[in-house]
Amino acid sequence: MGLKRRIAGGSGGYVSAVKSVQAVATRGSHLGSGLSDGTVTVQTSVTYHEFACDCTDVQLVYGNYYDFDTPGPNNITIKAAIHYGGKVYKAYFPNGTRSFVLEPGADVETKATGFRAKKGEGFYVRTMVTVGAGEKFPRGQVAYSNRGEGFKNGDIVDGGATDAQGQYVYHPVAIVGRPKVPTPAVLIVGDSIASGAQDNPQDRGFIPFALGSDVPWIRVSKGNESCVGFKQEAAQYRLRLAKYCTYAIVHVGTNDLAAGQTFANLQASLAELIGLLNDYGLKVYVCTIPPRTSSTDAFATVENQTSVAPGDAAFGPNGHRSKANDWLRSKPPGVIGVFDTGAICESSVNSGKWRVTSPPATTDGIHPKAEIHTLMAAPIIAEKSKF
Repeated sequence: MGLKRRIAGGSGGYVSAVKSVQAVATRGSHLGSGLSDGTVTVQTSVTYHEFACDCTDVQLVYGNYYDFDTPGPNNITIKAAIHYGGKVYKAYFPNGTRSFVLEPGADVETKATGFRAKKGEGFYVRTMVTVGAGEKFPRGQVAYSNRGEGFKNGDIVDGGATDAQGQYVYHPVAIVGRPKVPTPAVLIVGDSIASGAQDNPQDRGFIPFALGSDVPWIRVSKGNESCVGFKQEAAQYRLRLAKYCTYAIVHVGTNDLAAGQTFANLQASLAELIGLLNDYGLKVYVCTIPPRTSSTDAFATVENQTSVAPGDAAFGPNGHRSKANDWLRSKPPGVIGVFDTGAICESSVNSGKWRVTSPPATTDGIHPKAEIHTLMAAPIIAEKSKF
């Protein structure tokens, strides 16, 4: 029987503390930005996160892999601490030490920290990664100064100032713990749009914007990701993080179509991906696929847009994308809900053209701008209370 806790101010009843470990915070993210340049041997990153539930036993999860689940080229050594509420909570690893060696392809959870966290409160994770001369380490999110983030090529894990910002850094792939009450958690699966491309900031995106600090999340999306690419072998390291989540929100398909996949091919690939996530115990929401066009007038009109290669057969009004979106809207087996974000991007449903807005909805014909990310977040915001 789980630990019991009396409800303060209640009638004397008790609730069971949740025993399983799951995602409890924001911005646990894949290391999808390649490797360091081989000249830096030690670097401490400072990344900002928010707790999305009341929780205890907070742990950090680290990995030594990057991009499309490629093992790191060498061992890395990590050291970390959580800075929360004016205090520093040093992270210890399973062997009882402050530092830990991660071999290529490995991941590790730190031991549980001894504090209670409150939903909506922010905190910083400081992570030091060390490699040998000429060796490299994986990198993920950008450390932005406007969030109080940054890095320094030295040890400032327990204290000290950063001296640089605005570059990709090494950081936790997940922040997990034990929620006070049962809490949903979302695994974000997808492409560069799911990763926040063209949003402001670039690493936010419509899904994290919608979830806010109301629902914990882990993002395993990657630029150029496809259904064909995200299979059990190709995503073997990222899929380890599925155990920390209860839901998945999936945004993929545009890269499959650009690579020449037909509707039948894409349908089969999507069904396989949905089934894979179901097998990992996740309830799956899917997003529809946005248009993909070029423009001769900077997307100021619908008429001057043209479907990019492989052309209308893939991205036109009656093309493979429209057929795939109609199929997704039917809520195929294994899907519990559909976010019709593709239609939000379009001039009209299945037109295959970007909507006309000021400023333009897109500048490259592939990625929605920040204002459209905001609109795409709306159906998720409306649904998340049902998770």
